Amino acid sequence: MNRSTENETISQPTTDWVNINNWWPEVTWIYFFAFVSNVLVGLPINVWVLWLIVRGLEVVLASEIFTLNLAALELIYCLQVPLILLNYLVLNSILSKPLSFFYGLIIFGRPLFQCCVCVERYLAVLHPLTFLRYRPLRYRVGCSALVWMITFGGCSAYVFLQHLLNYAFGVLIILLLSVMSFCCLAVLRALRSPGPGEGEGQGPHLAKKRAFRIITVNLVITLAAYLPLIVASSLHSQISDRSFYTVDGTCYSISVFCSFVQPLHFLSRAGKLQCIMGH
Repeated sequence: MNRSTENETISQPTTDWVNINNWWPEVTWIYFFAFVSNVLVGLPINVWVLWLIVRGLEVVLASEIFTLNLAALELIYCLQVPLILLNYLVLNSILSKPLSFFYGLIIFGRPLFQCCVCVERYLAVLHPLTFLRYRPLRYRVGCSALVWMITFGGCSAYVFLQHLLNYAFGVLIILLLSVMSFCCLAVLRALRSPGPGEGEGQGPHLAKKRAFRIITVNLVITLAAYLPLIVASSLHSQISDRSFYTVDGTCYSISVFCSFVQPLHFLSRAGKLQCIMGH
């Protein structure tokens, strides 16, 4: 009886995703691959995005303030990877709870800032007077500060109420996806119905196409990054723990690679990838 109980204890992983000391080998490698990829790819491209925005003119900074905050959030998230490795190799999961705070960044902060980008582009196309009224940098800084407050509050609560907030996370993602989908469809409708004097390739029509591409990219990123995680969480009670954490690690890896798309899309719009791609 004691031996059976001991075996069950060894075979059960912790529910804290950053405590990887008792995970199975394939699960550990999946997460390590995602962590290392996030540092090797996510760190340099987000630093590049930050540098391009900060060194630009004030107009560029104002128009890309949410992209700037999103890149800063991704950089903060990258800082957790050395701590996770240290926690796994040396500290024996002492930092498991504090590291949950970092995971809250991508749960709350990333989709909120992506939604802000979509709403901003939607207002620019469908409600230009409202967009011009709140175009000054101070309004966007205030909105960004509010998102950071919500994010840090959610991260702090996630450390202690992880299981409860997993359900709240699902509701939040569905709500944000609904808002982003509405923005995308509204801009698409405006794009298919050019206004007076908007010929093909002219300024206003081109701005609508650019807004539609930006919103679509953010919508696809959010769908691909978070819906698999939500589906995997709903299957936890129906499959074995080993299968669940393997699927969950794979979904997390997909989420990590989706986070590269938005900064790469910004670099492409800025014309900085042409020298790399040879065009």
